Amino acid sequence: MALYVNTNTSSLRAQNALAKATSKLTGSYEKLSTGKRINSAKDDAAGLQIASRMTSQINGLTQGNRNANDGISMCQVAEGATEEITNMLQRMRTLAIQSANGTNADSERDAIQQEVNQLSLEIQRIGEQTTFGGTLHVLNGSIGTVKADGTLDDTFTKFQVGSHSDQTVTATFSDLTFAGLLNYAQQDGVIDPATGDKIAFAQSATHTAAKAAGADPVANPATPAIQNVVLKKIDDEDHDGLTGWNKGDMKVGHPGKGNTKKDIIDSTGGKDGKLFAISMTSHANAEAAIKCLDVMINHVDSERAQWGAVENRLSSTISNQSNTITNVSDARSRIEDVDFAAETAQLTQQNVIQQAASSVLTQANSSTQIALSLLQGG
Repeated sequence: MALYVNTNTSSLRAQNALAKATSKLTGSYEKLSTGKRINSAKDDAAGLQIASRMTSQINGLTQGNRNANDGISMCQVAEGATEEITNMLQRMRTLAIQSANGTNADSERDAIQQEVNQLSLEIQRIGEQTTFGGTLHVLNGSIGTVKADGTLDDTFTKFQVGSHSDQTVTATFSDLTFAGLLNYAQQDGVIDPATGDKIAFAQSATHTAAKAAGADPVANPATPAIQNVVLKKIDDEDHDGLTGWNKGDMKVGHPGKGNTKKDIIDSTGGKDGKLFAISMTSHANAEAAIKCLDVMINHVDSERAQWGAVENRLSSTISNQSNTITNVSDARSRIEDVDFAAETAQLTQQNVIQQAASSVLTQANSSTQIALSLLQGG
């Protein structure tokens, strides 16, 4: 075999082997230190893309579960408040039955009306002031999905529970203030148990004209505010501090259905609106009040049932998505996580190869000394 001085092929080959072993050893160190098989696109470009999509799904579902829990909390806040509203409406219905009894004189019915007024004010206050997180009013009909034109799309709100757009759960938060409940009864009508027909709450023509002229429809029996169910105005001082009806342009009822102020809120008397309670000052009024309160109670119960159903659905959503997160995380782990046993064996192998290559390189570099010894021997 020829002996060359200018080119040490053995040394070059040993250098290449040492560089490869060092590179692989560095890769093993990186994988073992990070715990990941894929640390950059050069490790596995296709695997990196798949793992990235799985990470997006996992992060989205995790946040979706948090959103669902917030939705459950929001429904619980609303339901907790409406539980007391239901209790007060039931009390008002009991008072209406008591007032309808022929043994009551006007003085007894006036005393009953005082309690009805206070209960009406408290229902209104709860509806106005019940919030989630201090900002979202969950019972006054102000929560809704904003449409493109900036208006509310009814009183629906959507909980983003999935990892992609449109993966939502919808809940309804209607106006359950006392004014809103009266307005709902006005829209829905009351079922006459004798005929099965709805008793309309429509204004009479004389009332409309009187109201336009500034007359007080409640004080003027010739122009009743509504048919069958009589509303009694609560004095201004009784509801100071409740801002919901201290605005002449307050809307009651369901946003998005085109409702403006009804007879329930009357702003003709000045800067402040006037709240009306259901009158129980006569036998006929009390009988009509019972029917009206039945509609209101059924409406509140329907809303509570809807929130309970949404809570159960969100709980199921959380359970299902938690399982999905576990399974997708396992799949991602198989793609991007390093097998410590295999990688440790690889590290040991490359460490031995590196040491061997280093030793061989030392010997290869010393081969030029043979040529030098030949010159010295000459």
